[in-house]
Amino acid sequence: MENYKNSNWIKWENRNNLEGIKYPGIYIIAVTSENIEGQSFKMIENIEYIGMTNSNGGLRSRLNQFDSTIKRIRLHHGGAHRFIGKYWNYEEVKNNLYISICPFKCSNDKKNMDDLLAMGEVAKAEYIFWIKYIKEYGRYPLFNDKNKSPKPNFISVFKEKAL
Repeated sequence: MENYKNSNWIKWENRNNLEGIKYPGIYIIAVTSENIEGQSFKMIENIEYIGMTNSNGGLRSRLNQFDSTIKRIRLHHGGAHRFIGKYWNYEEVKNNLYISICPFKCSNDKKNMDDLLAMGEVAKAEYIFWIKYIKEYGRYPLFNDKNKSPKPNFISVFKEKAL
């Protein structure tokens, strides 16, 4: 299996401090009451979603889309839409939300062959991370499984004070 270099686990709210967040890459989101901040990345059963991005905005942009969706500000992210089906109240889950990223340093120039290869590696890496998780736990992370975690039929994108 490939040997990828992930960041240590970090609290979701500190994600913008991660080195390499401006690049394309893989992101792994876990929900756990155990404090794993600062721990080396490893596959844990509490991983709820594994995603990737090759966008010009890099991981930062994609994670901001996830964030605005789980806060129910705007629906930008399909996996996050499924996430709020289980974790409706952001305030209740935010202290248990962790992330690790695996950035791929490139300028995302689709005319540059090295960048195209790096972006292909990002897509490949997402599948490899899924395979590693499935081998360990016998299933996809919950919000990667569209059958086990369908998007809620209706979601108000307006913040509500009382849920």
